[in-house]
Amino acid sequence: MFINSECIETFTKNSTTFNDGTTPFYRWITRTNKWIARIAQAAVIIVASLGIPVLAEIKSESLTVETFKNAGPHGILVNSLFSSSAEIFDADTGKMLGQLSLGAWSNAVEIDKKNKLFHVAETYLSRHTRGVRTDVVTSYSFKTFTAMHEVKIPNKHASGSPHRTSTGLTDDAHFMLVYNISPAMSISVVDLRKSKFVTEIPTAGCGLIYPVGKRAFLQICGDGAMQLISLNKDGTEKSRSRSEQFFNVEADPLMEKAVRTGKGWVFPTFKGDLFRVSVKGEAITVEALFSLDEENSGWRIGGMQSIAYHSANDLLLTLMHEGGEDTHKDPGTEVWFYNLSTKRLLHKMKLDNMASAIEVSQDEDPRIYTMFIGGESLDVYDLGTGKKISSIEHVGVTPSIIQNLQL
Repeated sequence: MFINSECIETFTKNSTTFNDGTTPFYRWITRTNKWIARIAQAAVIIVASLGIPVLAEIKSESLTVETFKNAGPHGILVNSLFSSSAEIFDADTGKMLGQLSLGAWSNAVEIDKKNKLFHVAETYLSRHTRGVRTDVVTSYSFKTFTAMHEVKIPNKHASGSPHRTSTGLTDDAHFMLVYNISPAMSISVVDLRKSKFVTEIPTAGCGLIYPVGKRAFLQICGDGAMQLISLNKDGTEKSRSRSEQFFNVEADPLMEKAVRTGKGWVFPTFKGDLFRVSVKGEAITVEALFSLDEENSGWRIGGMQSIAYHSANDLLLTLMHEGGEDTHKDPGTEVWFYNLSTKRLLHKMKLDNMASAIEVSQDEDPRIYTMFIGGESLDVYDLGTGKKISSIEHVGVTPSIIQNLQL
């Protein structure tokens, strides 16, 4: 580093001067600076002659926004528990196509194909990990993943492990429903067309959201029944009704993991009994289907997203593991395939890696997707052959929920 004129002035004060007004110290410093400069020039020449690359001037970059087009027939969205994000992948290539940056404790992403938006219930704290809490429903663009609208909701939306049914869209995509627990249970209703909060509906004893019909949803109740709530055109409560009790909360609780079929929602119990719940008007119909383990072989359903459904084949896929009571969150080591029309077990497929989540694409060449919350990879299988096709690495930190993204 060169010595500047201020340093020279300080060190040469009251020194002997030559006829030209300079001091001995000044002349020594000047010669030293020239000597250092010559060494630096020589070093550059030597480096260049040896073929060692020299850093060129780096041009400044300008920020641009890419446009997301389509994820293809095997596009998927992976929600991560602790990373406040959702990653989008093409399962055919394994390529990551984009990332939604979300607020804390977001659950599933509601995919609004009609309006080409992603809707997410989020929480923000003014000091990141503390401070004033603000809960919002944010709508993100399909094309740029940027926030388009934001609606403030009561600061009580359910947080914790992501659940697919902690939020929901009405079938007409008019209202976003958000499950609250504080610990009192309720539902926040957001008008997505007007971008405004409508109301909070108390639902004491009943929780979660299973959309049915144009503007209605089901809930699981603590007394072993289901509740149906219908909305008016403005999003306020129109009516509610309950089914008869059909499961025993103490002996064999109903799992909140369910899949929607053309004939209603299908729920397993902890021990593997299947029920289908459908709605006609204000009436709730509950149908007992069959047991997942008719032979009582010691296999149980388990995981965070333990059940999937392929519509064209009326095929139910379940993650199964060997285990006893209270193993309903254990990851699956096999996938069992059931035909819901015939109520028959068709096939068992051993997984290469244990899985806590499963989903299946709905195209003509369907894929099965499985992943484990304790890992960072997602396995892709061919539904027709059961053969593993590929693995996608680094799909997120604690990957929790898989969603189809066939836009």
